[in-house]
Amino acid sequence: MTMTADRPDSGYSDGDLHFETDTAQPSAFVRWIIGDTDYAALAAAVATGDAEEPYKLSRRGIGLTRWRNENPVSNQAFIQEAASDQLWRESLSSTTRGLKGAGGGRMATVPAPIEYEATSVQMCGLNPWAIGAAAPSSGTIVGQHAITGNAVSCDPFAYFRDKLIGNPSMFVLSLPGLGKSTLIRKILLGACGWGQTPIVAGDIKGEYVKLTRLLGGQVITLGHGGGHLNPLAAGALGQAVVRAIAARDEATDPARIAELDELIDVATITISTRQINAVCALVELIRYDTHSVKAFENSLIGIALRELYANGGFSYTHPPLLKDLYARIDAGSPAMLQAAYKTDRDGYREAITELMQALGALTSGPLGDIFADHTTEPIDLDAPMICIDVSSLDRGDTTLKAAVMLSCWADAYGTVEAAHLLADAGLDRQRLFLMALDELWQVIGAGPGMVARVNEITRLNRTDATGLLMITHTGRDLETLPTEADIKTAKGFIDRAGMVVCGGLPIGEVERLSGELKFTDAEAGMVTSWSRGAALRGSERRTVRNPIGRGKFLIKVAKDNTPGIPIQTILTDVEYDTGVHDTNARFAEYFAGQHHELDDADAYGNDSELVGAR
Repeated sequence: MTMTADRPDSGYSDGDLHFETDTAQPSAFVRWIIGDTDYAALAAAVATGDAEEPYKLSRRGIGLTRWRNENPVSNQAFIQEAASDQLWRESLSSTTRGLKGAGGGRMATVPAPIEYEATSVQMCGLNPWAIGAAAPSSGTIVGQHAITGNAVSCDPFAYFRDKLIGNPSMFVLSLPGLGKSTLIRKILLGACGWGQTPIVAGDIKGEYVKLTRLLGGQVITLGHGGGHLNPLAAGALGQAVVRAIAARDEATDPARIAELDELIDVATITISTRQINAVCALVELIRYDTHSVKAFENSLIGIALRELYANGGFSYTHPPLLKDLYARIDAGSPAMLQAAYKTDRDGYREAITELMQALGALTSGPLGDIFADHTTEPIDLDAPMICIDVSSLDRGDTTLKAAVMLSCWADAYGTVEAAHLLADAGLDRQRLFLMALDELWQVIGAGPGMVARVNEITRLNRTDATGLLMITHTGRDLETLPTEADIKTAKGFIDRAGMVVCGGLPIGEVERLSGELKFTDAEAGMVTSWSRGAALRGSERRTVRNPIGRGKFLIKVAKDNTPGIPIQTILTDVEYDTGVHDTNARFAEYFAGQHHELDDADAYGNDSELVGAR
């Protein structure tokens, strides 16, 4: 075959080029395309990795392909020789386009892929993320997301800082035995790690004592034979006032003196108000079936306290007792007679009879064992964690429990105010506190007026830089109060809580909470499924199954239809080893005996039916 073509400008002159069917020798045109390269040497160099594979449509690429097609035996020999080379030599060889051999390429490292972030509404349907599954991980990590497995935090302070909630408070609802106290302990443990000071103001079941001691905190024991709490003590706030007065006496700057005087005056008024409210609250508990404190009785208590501090030789470091208050009111004074609107002694004594009866009950009997003496162990402001243990109280005496717990909360909030006073005066660092109000149902059900007292405390947390944890079993606890007004006030606890955490709850409870929380159908099904117990039998013998909902919670950070965050709490090895979450310690011997029976049953070949019947 012969054809005529113009030669390119590459050194060749115009003329005829002949394509010949004989492939033994390439024609001049083919030689012009592939050049004069020694393709045998090039094939050997490529096979050993000493040269790069030329581009297939280039001159050398076309020539090398032609040579390989014409010399398959020689090319295969080059490949086998290269394969027999040492591995270290091949792995260390590289070119300008990357490493040689399998897995090599133009780049020595693979760059990270480009990431795009969008909401579930904008990217809805993008497989497999059809819906959002947020998992906040700022603050105290308590477990993992029940669906995605991501680490999830449950921290009121961190959520408040990140503007996920409006105030640093949390309301926890869960049936008993599903890990409610374990979740709270993990949150308190994390608070210590973040430099906050957890306070358990009234530990009814002693569930936080072990954690407090492990952290080197302060455990204050109150109860029959356990200790005393003076409701008229100024507490940590009084000690802070003493420090502020000392700093004022040493100050020389008039502006500094005026600043300290203002802080001292405010703190003094606060202490007086708290003392009066503490006595009034205790009197109201004594008068459960009668009536609350009258206006003139409130005035009498305030006047008597002022006279005790002014003329009785008492101070914040040496506070009066209830018996001193009783004696002062009983003795009377012109100011007290005027407050009672009586002109003679007989009329005055008749007017104060009920008040004196109530104060007498506070200085004798079961209440007197707690409140009739000086505080045994004042709260230590520098303790990493504070727990007031009241587990030794008689559980059947609801009035005594309510009185003690209310006094504990008042003392704890006095500690918070003391820390803020010292910080404002420049005498100490600013502190953050996390208060846990466990077994809330026992206090709000003690009698009329108790809900109002707790309501007052719950409204102060954001102003006082205090996180608040309120724990109870179900919303029904908030509806078993004696008056409709108390029920409405108690339901406000959930409304004002920054976040609500729900564990396993029955179906009726989810419907009851529909006025305060909005559950989707999936969330309602999830929460109610957690309330079921464990299966009666395991798939294998000696298999112990926990309740389905143990450690599972749904975090609701909004009261609307915003999806909640389902989590599964995870315990660390340290928590397992220390047994800090073991609330079944009194069953240890029984559980150990049961495991021993199971082992014996296996040894003697008993079937699972018999073992399960034991």
